[in-house]
Amino acid sequence: MKIIKSFKSKDGKTIKYLQKTDDGHIIETGYYNFDEHIICISSQIGCQMGCIFCATTNPVDLLNPNKSFIRNLTSEEIVRQVKNIFLRLQKNGKLKSKRILFSYMGMGEPFLNYKNVVDSIKILSKEFPNSRATISTLGIRPTLIKKLAQEKINTTLKLHLSLHAPNDALRKKILPKAQRIQPALEALKYFSSVRRVPAKVNYILIKNINDSQKHAAQLANLLKSYLFTVKLSNLNDFNNLEASEADKFDLFEKTLNLNEIKTCRFISTGTDIKAGCGQLRRHYHNKDKK
Repeated sequence: MKIIKSFKSKDGKTIKYLQKTDDGHIIETGYYNFDEHIICISSQIGCQMGCIFCATTNPVDLLNPNKSFIRNLTSEEIVRQVKNIFLRLQKNGKLKSKRILFSYMGMGEPFLNYKNVVDSIKILSKEFPNSRATISTLGIRPTLIKKLAQEKINTTLKLHLSLHAPNDALRKKILPKAQRIQPALEALKYFSSVRRVPAKVNYILIKNINDSQKHAAQLANLLKSYLFTVKLSNLNDFNNLEASEADKFDLFEKTLNLNEIKTCRFISTGTDIKAGCGQLRRHYHNKDKK
């Protein structure tokens, strides 16, 4: 794994790295320099989930236009992906003594590459003691979420559930490969309890799809028995979808708050270089080997 190209955002806070694997595929990794060093890590080459708002499932590879997923990254590749960035930053004198967040929210569904993801977290937490890790998942493997809660990982480990809909029918339209909501919520509750960390539910507001007051009320009712925080995000342009309007966003959040659901807002950075949430893609380099 080696860096072959990088792009820096206009504000200088975000860098997107294109990294080439030994077998010739190119993945994307995001670096965000804020109160802490944040590395948005990819765990797969491509993605099988097909979420309607995410570019990862759409390959740049024109020779394989229907091939959205190539393979899992090994634990060694995941670790090298991170270390390449830190070596580059160190060489350029930009690596300050800050806390590090390893965010497994890049390309791929981490729980479809469970062992390599867990092994990489164990390795990175040893090599970077001043770090923590967060994994984002569609919740497709509730049993593995519970298994993760019991893993011996010597760092703060948090979990975010990408929900994006208040009911199973709508969620299937937005996340075609998603499983039932309730088992995922119960697994997240278990994880939060065992590891004694707060849990978050990710919800991207998409205009006229999941942002109505009816959806907000359904979401509040769904989560009323859980102590989860809902992380509300606006859509980054993709697939001819539109972001929810500001007033509808505000009203959606207000409805949740009136129903005693805690919320926080997240605004993607680095969107000018396509490094925001849902914007990372895989690239073609050498001809795919069969």
